[in-house]
Amino acid sequence: MRRRTVGRVVLAVATVAAVVVLSRRLEAADLGERLRSADGSWVALAVLASTLPVLGNVTSLIALTPGRLPVLRTVAVQLATSFVNLVTPASAGGVALNMRYLHRRGVPVAAAVTTVGVVQSSAGLVTLVLVAGLLLTDGQVREIGGLVPWQVPAGLAAVLAVLALVGRFWPTARAWLVRRVLVPLRASWPPLRATLSHPGRLTAAVVGHLVTTLGFATTLGCAAQAFGGSAPLSLLVLVVVGSSAVAGAVPVPGGIGAAEAALVAGLVTVGVEPTTALSAALLHRLVTFWARVPLGWVVLLLLRRSGDV
Repeated sequence: MRRRTVGRVVLAVATVAAVVVLSRRLEAADLGERLRSADGSWVALAVLASTLPVLGNVTSLIALTPGRLPVLRTVAVQLATSFVNLVTPASAGGVALNMRYLHRRGVPVAAAVTTVGVVQSSAGLVTLVLVAGLLLTDGQVREIGGLVPWQVPAGLAAVLAVLALVGRFWPTARAWLVRRVLVPLRASWPPLRATLSHPGRLTAAVVGHLVTTLGFATTLGCAAQAFGGSAPLSLLVLVVVGSSAVAGAVPVPGGIGAAEAALVAGLVTVGVEPTTALSAALLHRLVTFWARVPLGWVVLLLLRRSGDV
């Protein structure tokens, strides 16, 4: 009873915070005025393309999870992450919600943590290979160095270095890492290894990751076309990857502000006019994030009532 009460209080506080943040952001963006000048057909295509990242995330999660997950419930969980990500920095809420969902579906806690970690790391690897391929094949990408500030990789390297030093020279911390991380990972590895050794699941996971990244890039391209701008899909992929890295490095709930600024900077870098870039970035965020928050809130309530999270 106490746990349910705490959960309701947390959800109520998160709801109030989400309403305040979202309303202020939408008011500041002046989306209504901008959308009046947009091409309706391209806006509709942007809305349609915005469903691809959800389908990609669902595909990769199902493919890499030991056992089976129901498709519709997994889609609902991915929609609910839009709400929880609004009140947590760097998509931490979505990661925690996926872990909770897997645990409620019968996956042990250690295996759930490992599975979500594998999904996240494999997504990063597939995206890295995709970006590397674009850098090697597209002669226009020499200008993309400004999309990701040097502080982002430098900060990640510094965090990894600190963790390595702590594990090396602090016996108590090393023992805690072994007990809390390595032991659970070893226990959950056998079923996960069986999943990763299945060619069909690996292929589905890679396809899901590609659909996610290309879906975001396609949505951004449609948003730019809605306001008269355009850019090659290869460059749009680099823009969305770079903006995601910047937004993830800034400890702001939902990446609000940082994500939009990074998208605008990236679009301007690839040749889109600044005013068009701002409108396109706001439309992209509207259809891929802001508009999903109310739906995600309703879906989260339904998932909690059914006991799925």
